[in-house]
Amino acid sequence: FKTQKQNLIPNNLITSEVIDDASYQHFKTLLQTSPGLCKGKTPAGKAYKVHIALSRDFAALKKTNHYKLIYVHDGTRILAYISVKLYKRDGGFMFIHKVCSSGGGWGTKLMKMIIADAKKNNEKLGITYLSLTTHNLELIDYYKLFKPTRVVEIASPGSKAIKPKRVAYVIWQLSPDMPWYDYK
Repeated sequence: FKTQKQNLIPNNLITSEVIDDASYQHFKTLLQTSPGLCKGKTPAGKAYKVHIALSRDFAALKKTNHYKLIYVHDGTRILAYISVKLYKRDGGFMFIHKVCSSGGGWGTKLMKMIIADAKKNNEKLGITYLSLTTHNLELIDYYKLFKPTRVVEIASPGSKAIKPKRVAYVIWQLSPDMPWYDYK
C-alpha cells in the first residue's frame, strides 16, 4: 500500500493513505491497537469518545463518497487520522467526516493537509467549499485556528427534544460559486 515516510518528529512516524483493500485492512488492524485514539476530555473536563464507523472493505468504503483517509502511525498504533468525503450536491463540497488524534499536534497537521488539498484541487474535484460538523461546541475555537469562512451554530437538525442540543457547521469557502445557505 502507499506509504510516505516523513520526518514529522524524531520517532520515524509514517503518514499513510488508504488507497486499496490492503491499506484499508492495515488501517483497521492498527486501529485495534490504538485504544486512546478518539477519546479525551473537553476543556471543561468532560470525557468524550468519538464513534468510529468502519466499512467492511475498501469497496464498501468507496461507496460512501470516500475521498481520502490519511493516518499517522508508528507501525504499531495510529496517532491520528482524518477521513474525508466528497459530495456533488449543494454546490459540491468536501466533508471532513472524522478527525481523531491522540494529541501531539497530529490532528492539526492532518487538518492543514486536507484544507490545502481542498484549496489546491477544488476545481478538479468540482467542490466549492470544505465543511465539517461538530456536536462538541467546545471544539469551535480549535477549528477557528484554521480560519474558516463561516461557523454556524444551530439547534441539532431533526431533533424532537424540547431543548435540542446545538451543532456547529464549520465552512471554508473554496470558490466564489459557493452557495450561501441560511442554516437557521
